[in-house]
Amino acid sequence: MKTSMIFFNAPQMSMVPWMTLLIAAVLAALGSCGKVSYSDNPDLRLSFSADTVLFDTVFTTIGSVTLPLKVFNSSNEAVRIDEISLVGGVESPFRINIDGEVGPSVTDWPLMSEDSMWIFIEVTVDPTDMNVPFIIEDEIRVNANGFDQFVKLIAWGQNAHFHGGLDQISPLPSCNEVWESDLPHVVYGIVEVEPGCQLTIEEGTQVHVHNGSGILVYQSTIEVNGSLGNEVVFQGDRLEDSYADAAGQWGIELDFQFETEYGIEEFTAQRGGIWLFGGVECRMDYAVLKNGTIGLQVDTTGTSAEPALEITNTVIYNMSAYGLYAQGATIDGYNNLMYDCGQSTAAFTLGGRYRMDHCTFANYWSEGVRQSPSVLMTDWYEDVNGQIQVRSLEGSEFNNCIMWGNNYSLSDFDELVVSLLNVPLNPLIRNSAVDVQDEDFPSAILEATTADNVPPFASNSNRDFHLTSNNTLWDGGLSQFNISTDLDGLPRNIGVPDKGCFERQ
Repeated sequence: MKTSMIFFNAPQMSMVPWMTLLIAAVLAALGSCGKVSYSDNPDLRLSFSADTVLFDTVFTTIGSVTLPLKVFNSSNEAVRIDEISLVGGVESPFRINIDGEVGPSVTDWPLMSEDSMWIFIEVTVDPTDMNVPFIIEDEIRVNANGFDQFVKLIAWGQNAHFHGGLDQISPLPSCNEVWESDLPHVVYGIVEVEPGCQLTIEEGTQVHVHNGSGILVYQSTIEVNGSLGNEVVFQGDRLEDSYADAAGQWGIELDFQFETEYGIEEFTAQRGGIWLFGGVECRMDYAVLKNGTIGLQVDTTGTSAEPALEITNTVIYNMSAYGLYAQGATIDGYNNLMYDCGQSTAAFTLGGRYRMDHCTFANYWSEGVRQSPSVLMTDWYEDVNGQIQVRSLEGSEFNNCIMWGNNYSLSDFDELVVSLLNVPLNPLIRNSAVDVQDEDFPSAILEATTADNVPPFASNSNRDFHLTSNNTLWDGGLSQFNISTDLDGLPRNIGVPDKGCFERQ
């Protein structure tokens, strides 16, 4: 095989100028090939290693903790992030660091295609500062091509016992757990008492529950052991004065997704802040539940012959929906006060067996129009097939109770609404005072009960529901239980006790 080679006789040139030209040409070529083009597509989305960063260290001294967050650009185009910032700005207790650039904001940050970057987040907390919330929150905002994406930041604040975490439902670490009053207890998310287990809360304990959070008692037991003057208090975790009387601050929220003809839809279902689902001999004595959505929810008849819940000497108020919401449950209770709820102070629905004595249900809700009665009772429901199912209220009795509210004067409104398909054989309500005007009301369920007399409460505006009149109209009858004292701990008249939770002295 013959090989041909052609030689060029180039003019004579010095070596240095020749090499300079060659290097310059190579660099120019490389620069042309390596120029980065950044996407301006407003639909480009970044992704993150987490949607929430939780600093779950319980601080015992002033402490600083740093956690990482990874940001991914999974597209085939580079993007220039316009801004990464803390929503709380310079006032935020959190700080961010991106490759040495310290926030509260960093701008004009490149992220190549199919690449990632780290954001390091730091928080410093003084747990002894009583002005610090129990839960400290902020968000990282990442803006790219005009679209904002957010990652939540959460840290524990003051010294407290913290329960829960980022999982939607977090079981208690111990099957038989005791919460004592040495420090406040803070509930974040849904804390579950698992089947067969028990949570005991001792007298004087302060329980602060975060928004959307609560305690799920699933086929298990909760025992709340408050005492007079040393009650167990359940409330929200916001300590500012503006939240002192704000309803709707806590209560379980469950997020669901379902497919429709229009795609995936999301909705949030509200449940009780304390939710007994198949409760086993639960007990609540001298407790206060306030400022939530649904204070106490009791579902199903329980898993033993004893009532699912015995509730005594307990106050539930300022709930945006219901104080006590029962569905086919078994409840015994006395000396309870439930007032000021956006819907009903108590709803006894889907049948069940309820024995309540010396309870005052007084709904003077003033945060808007209330369209629900103070007390609701039903013995039926509509199943998923549209069929009406009846669950009896047989064995239930409401004795020496007051069921009233600020809508009693409306001609088309009753503060007690009873919808029954199977009227119990024995009177359902005895020796009580109720607001009923409906001509179709099943009067056979009432015995020795007044239906149109306004209770002489000491002060509706101050929510003082002690009775001030000596009229015998407010005398009750024999109790179902052996009740020697009232909600104030004062003695009751054993022979002829008063209606409601307070005894006239």
